[in-house]
Amino acid sequence: QKIELLLNLKSNEALRIETVETSRANLLGSIAQRKASQEECDAFIDLLSAGKVRAAEKINGVWEPQTYTIDGVLNYFGTHPNEMMAGGYWDKVPLKTANYTAEQFEREGVRYAPGSMVRTGAYIGPQTVVMNLAFVNIGAHVTGYGCMIDGGVRVASCAQVGKGVKLGGGSGIEGILEPAGRLASIIEDNAKIGAMCEICGIVGEGSIIASGVVMASGKRIFDEDTGESVPPLECAVGEETFLVPVIPPYRLAVGGSLPSKKGSHHTDAIILKSGDLRDSATMRHFQRQGILYG
Repeated sequence: QKIELLLNLKSNEALRIETVETSRANLLGSIAQRKASQEECDAFIDLLSAGKVRAAEKINGVWEPQTYTIDGVLNYFGTHPNEMMAGGYWDKVPLKTANYTAEQFEREGVRYAPGSMVRTGAYIGPQTVVMNLAFVNIGAHVTGYGCMIDGGVRVASCAQVGKGVKLGGGSGIEGILEPAGRLASIIEDNAKIGAMCEICGIVGEGSIIASGVVMASGKRIFDEDTGESVPPLECAVGEETFLVPVIPPYRLAVGGSLPSKKGSHHTDAIILKSGDLRDSATMRHFQRQGILYG
């Protein structure tokens, strides 16, 4: 039976109508209450895998967590026991492509290199390349259209990756499962993450993160253009407020340090180099310095 699901659970969650194959008219209500059956959880994970629902949506220019999505993933874990899987694995989440046919690979338009691992419940959009030893966890959303997930990259649960994004070898994009209302990391369209970075927060459209940068909660992000630190995004979950680091769009971020308030020592920091990456002169300047990716 085909039914329409109206996804409009809270004021900060996106309104969307999807038509899915299920006999469960109360699917989203059961998910939100974490009372869904195994059958209902499977139907919901299929929506995640197809990219029809996602863990965060940009609403009026602001990223908002979609709490029901994380509820669905946690509900799935609770209704599925571990079982034997091909290759000598004991787990409850199968690989997304475990039973794919050649026709399915052709239709989706994603290249999976040998040794890459993408779990069921992750969405990988067309024209994405997933290289060897890359790992994409359940709930992650990779928009595609030119995305490169290089070797050894980790895209964690519910992390969001936009179109045309390049994730350099060995980098990690932090996710989130609990608390359910907290934002996972978000890499916006056409951003580039250098090798061996760790990203926790939001990287704005078109920005470049130099290799080896660790973006973590509590670390200062200093803007050379303004001479001030970039304020984090506040994400309220119940009575708690989490501070999410933000790299603005079209900026080059490099590792650095800043003096402590008392001047007794320096602390690790991220430095936003002066200039807009949409400006060709700025790009040539950074290229001459050799700091665009290193």
